[in-house]
Amino acid sequence: MESSKTQLQDMGFTDEQITNAINSTNSTDIEVLITYIESQTSDNPQPQQQQAAAQQFDSITKYVSEEHVAILMSEGHSKNVAEKSLLLSQNQGVEAAKQWIEEHKNDQDFEEELQIVGNGKKISPEEAAFKARELQQKLREKRRIAEEQAAFEQEKNRIASGKAMNDVRRELDEQKKKLEAQKAKREREQFLKDKQEMEEQLRREKEARFGKSYAQPSQQQQQQKKYSPIELFELGIKQIKVAYPPDLIPDTAYNSLTLIQKILENILKNPQEEKFRKISLTSQAYLTKIEQVLGARNALDGLGFEENNGFYVFQSADVSNLQKAISIVQTELK
Repeated sequence: MESSKTQLQDMGFTDEQITNAINSTNSTDIEVLITYIESQTSDNPQPQQQQAAAQQFDSITKYVSEEHVAILMSEGHSKNVAEKSLLLSQNQGVEAAKQWIEEHKNDQDFEEELQIVGNGKKISPEEAAFKARELQQKLREKRRIAEEQAAFEQEKNRIASGKAMNDVRRELDEQKKKLEAQKAKREREQFLKDKQEMEEQLRREKEARFGKSYAQPSQQQQQQKKYSPIELFELGIKQIKVAYPPDLIPDTAYNSLTLIQKILENILKNPQEEKFRKISLTSQAYLTKIEQVLGARNALDGLGFEENNGFYVFQSADVSNLQKAISIVQTELK
């Protein structure tokens, strides 16, 4: 009976718990007693408080030599380190303690106070050292688990933050594309306005030079004739050829017509592939070979291209006119 009681005391159970278990079970079997105590603890509304009361931490000061502690502290070591090094080197003296300090000076808990779990029972220095090591290992394991959990949470937050940054970056890219598309549209509208003013100036100069009125057709007259998509396309292509004669402005018409031909051929070969039916409004190819070339937009607009979400897109489901349009471009490239 005394042996069972002693083992239970060493495990941290109170005398009251042990006595109650023995009287209630009428047994001295250690497993029976532990099972009963644990069952009673789970039924107790304040088990954690009782466990805390049962496990009291004792200082290790009384288990080491005060003289040796003083010597180590005079050499610059803290009281915690001095006492810990003496206890964990089995109280074999100052030199043994110094050796322990040298071996453990990089430990994460090197400066932490070392304690033991006590229950009021007096124990030997050797037992104190064993219990101190046992508690130290538990604390280290607890710290390791906490650090791993913190690292996991940090990584989770980093991933979440990275995803958020990607979302922000994508939104900024989309906003930038929209702004560039709006800018390109304004530039085109300005170009058309300047072109109209230039044509008006040329008309007035002709009137002044030849004394004859060259009135522009009214909007109603312009709308009287309706052109088919392929006719509008052909008018735009011819406009490119007239506006950029190769002997005066080399390569401009050729580069524009070559890009237009390539776009149309890709659509004709892959009519169901959306990526072949559009070109970015902010791409260098679009800006230099279509947007800034007089007649190129007129041709493609007439054929069925429209601006949509930052792209210049062939919206028509009918691709029957594409082969005719390609033939027109090929003729002008000869």
